Amino acid sequence: MNWSIPAWVVLTWGLFAAVGCNNPQAPTPSPSTQPADSNDDDHEHGEGPHGGTIFDFGKYHGEFRPDHGKKEATIWLFGVDQKTPVRVKAEKLRLIVTNTEPPIEVDLRAADPDAEGKAHQFTGQHDGFAQEMEYKGTVTGVLDGKPYSGEFAEKPAKK
Repeated sequence: MNWSIPAWVVLTWGLFAAVGCNNPQAPTPSPSTQPADSNDDDHEHGEGPHGGTIFDFGKYHGEFRPDHGKKEATIWLFGVDQKTPVRVKAEKLRLIVTNTEPPIEVDLRAADPDAEGKAHQFTGQHDGFAQEMEYKGTVTGVLDGKPYSGEFAEKPAKK
Protein backbone atom coordinates (compact mmCIF):
# COMPACT_ATOMS: atom_id res chain seq x y z
CA MET A 1 0.00 0.00 0.00
CA ASN A 2 1.34 3.43 -0.90
CA TRP A 3 0.83 6.01 1.84
CA SER A 4 1.17 9.39 0.27
CA ILE A 5 0.55 12.33 2.59
CA PRO A 6 -0.07 15.63 0.85
CA ALA A 7 2.40 18.40 1.69
CA TRP A 8 -0.35 20.70 2.98
CA VAL A 9 -1.22 18.13 5.73
CA VAL A 10 2.40 17.97 6.85
CA LEU A 11 2.70 21.78 6.83
CA THR A 12 -0.56 22.20 8.77
CA TRP A 13 0.56 19.75 11.45
CA GLY A 14 3.94 21.46 11.61
CA LEU A 15 2.26 24.84 12.06
CA PHE A 16 0.08 23.57 14.94
CA ALA A 17 3.07 21.95 16.59
CA ALA A 18 5.16 25.13 16.35
CA VAL A 19 2.46 27.61 17.39
CA GLY A 20 0.32 25.48 19.63
CA CYS A 21 -3.28 26.10 20.39
CA ASN A 22 -4.53 29.48 21.47
CA ASN A 23 -5.53 28.38 24.97
CA PRO A 24 -3.23 30.14 27.46
CA GLN A 25 -3.21 28.80 30.97
CA ALA A 26 -4.78 30.93 33.65
CA PRO A 27 -2.16 32.59 35.85
CA THR A 28 -1.49 30.86 39.12
CA PRO A 29 -2.43 33.11 42.04
CA SER A 30 0.41 33.97 44.37
CA PRO A 31 0.20 32.52 47.87
CA SER A 32 -1.25 34.79 50.52
CA THR A 33 0.47 35.60 53.77
CA GLN A 34 -2.83 35.18 55.54
CA PRO A 35 -3.88 31.67 56.49
CA ALA A 36 -6.96 30.07 54.95
CA ASP A 37 -8.97 30.70 58.11
CA SER A 38 -8.45 34.46 57.95
CA ASN A 39 -11.38 36.75 58.59
CA ASP A 40 -11.80 38.34 55.15
CA ASP A 41 -15.30 39.79 55.36
CA ASP A 42 -15.99 43.51 55.12
CA HIS A 43 -16.92 45.09 58.42
CA GLU A 44 -16.43 48.34 60.28
CA HIS A 45 -13.92 48.91 63.04
CA GLY A 46 -14.43 51.36 65.83
CA GLU A 47 -11.88 52.75 68.20
CA GLY A 48 -9.91 50.09 70.04
CA PRO A 49 -10.03 49.46 73.80
CA HIS A 50 -6.78 51.49 74.19
CA GLY A 51 -7.95 54.37 71.98
CA GLY A 52 -6.05 53.13 68.93
CA THR A 53 -6.86 52.06 65.37
CA ILE A 54 -8.37 48.58 64.91
CA PHE A 55 -7.37 46.57 61.82
CA ASP A 56 -7.83 43.05 60.44
CA PHE A 57 -4.93 40.71 61.17
CA GLY A 58 -5.91 37.35 59.69
CA LYS A 59 -8.35 35.65 62.03
CA TYR A 60 -7.50 38.25 64.68
CA HIS A 61 -7.91 41.97 65.06
CA GLY A 62 -5.02 44.23 65.95
CA GLU A 63 -5.01 47.65 67.56
CA PHE A 64 -2.26 50.12 66.63
CA ARG A 65 -1.47 53.05 68.89
CA PRO A 66 1.62 55.28 68.96
CA ASP A 67 2.88 57.01 72.11
CA HIS A 68 4.60 60.16 70.82
CA GLY A 69 6.21 61.03 74.17
CA LYS A 70 7.86 57.61 74.50
CA LYS A 71 8.58 57.40 70.73
CA GLU A 72 7.01 53.95 70.62
CA ALA A 73 4.16 52.06 69.03
CA THR A 74 2.09 49.23 70.47
CA ILE A 75 -0.01 46.53 68.84
CA TRP A 76 -2.57 44.62 70.90
CA LEU A 77 -4.27 41.47 69.58
CA PHE A 78 -7.98 40.72 69.96
CA GLY A 79 -10.55 38.17 68.89
CA VAL A 80 -13.26 38.74 66.32
CA ASP A 81 -15.26 40.91 68.74
CA GLN A 82 -12.38 43.43 68.74
CA LYS A 83 -12.41 43.46 72.57
CA THR A 84 -11.36 40.05 73.91
CA PRO A 85 -7.56 39.90 74.34
CA VAL A 86 -5.85 37.04 72.48
CA ARG A 87 -2.48 35.69 73.56
CA VAL A 88 -0.22 34.22 70.88
CA LYS A 89 3.27 32.82 70.67
CA ALA A 90 5.31 35.14 68.44
CA GLU A 91 8.98 36.04 68.48
CA LYS A 92 8.11 39.51 67.18
CA LEU A 93 5.78 41.51 64.97
CA ARG A 94 7.23 43.60 62.13
CA LEU A 95 5.72 47.08 61.79
CA ILE A 96 6.35 49.18 58.68
CA VAL A 97 4.88 52.68 58.51
CA THR A 98 4.59 53.48 54.81
CA ASN A 99 3.52 57.14 54.84
CA THR A 100 6.75 58.55 56.29
CA GLU A 101 9.98 59.35 54.48
CA PRO A 102 11.91 57.19 55.00
CA PRO A 103 9.45 54.46 56.09
CA ILE A 104 9.56 53.56 59.77
CA GLU A 105 10.54 49.90 60.20
CA VAL A 106 10.60 48.42 63.68
CA ASP A 107 10.33 45.02 65.35
CA LEU A 108 7.73 44.92 68.10
CA ARG A 109 8.55 42.58 70.99
CA ALA A 110 6.20 40.96 73.48
CA ALA A 111 5.50 43.40 76.31
CA ASP A 112 3.45 41.02 78.48
CA PRO A 113 4.62 37.42 77.89
CA ASP A 114 3.14 34.74 80.14
CA ALA A 115 4.93 31.62 81.42
CA GLU A 116 4.37 29.91 78.02
CA GLY A 117 5.83 32.88 76.13
CA LYS A 118 2.44 33.96 74.75
CA ALA A 119 1.62 37.65 74.59
CA HIS A 120 -1.25 40.01 73.80
CA GLN A 121 0.77 43.25 73.57
CA PHE A 122 3.79 44.00 71.37
CA THR A 123 5.82 47.23 71.63
CA GLY A 124 8.75 48.83 69.83
CA GLN A 125 10.53 52.19 69.80
CA HIS A 126 11.58 54.43 66.92
CA ASP A 127 12.33 58.16 66.83
CA GLY A 128 9.81 58.50 63.99
CA PHE A 129 6.94 57.93 66.43
CA ALA A 130 7.65 61.29 68.09
CA GLN A 131 5.87 63.00 65.17
CA GLU A 132 2.14 63.52 65.69
CA MET A 133 0.41 62.42 62.49
CA GLU A 134 -1.97 59.78 61.15
CA TYR A 135 0.23 56.72 60.57
CA LYS A 136 -0.47 54.13 57.89
CA GLY A 137 1.32 50.85 57.27
CA THR A 138 1.54 47.08 57.61
CA VAL A 139 2.09 44.58 60.40
CA THR A 140 3.41 41.07 59.78
CA GLY A 141 4.34 38.19 62.03
CA VAL A 142 4.29 34.47 62.60
CA LEU A 143 1.70 33.75 65.30
CA ASP A 144 1.50 30.26 66.75
CA GLY A 145 3.47 29.01 63.74
CA LYS A 146 1.27 30.65 61.03
CA PRO A 147 2.14 33.78 59.01
CA TYR A 148 -0.22 36.77 59.31
CA SER A 149 -0.30 40.27 57.88
CA GLY A 150 -2.57 43.27 58.13
CA GLU A 151 -2.79 46.89 57.09
CA PHE A 152 -3.78 49.80 59.30
CA ALA A 153 -4.50 53.47 58.70
CA GLU A 154 -5.13 56.00 61.43
CA LYS A 155 -7.86 58.52 60.78
CA PRO A 156 -8.02 62.10 62.07
CA ALA A 157 -9.76 62.44 65.43
CA LYS A 158 -13.41 63.42 65.19
CA LYS A 159 -14.19 66.86 66.56
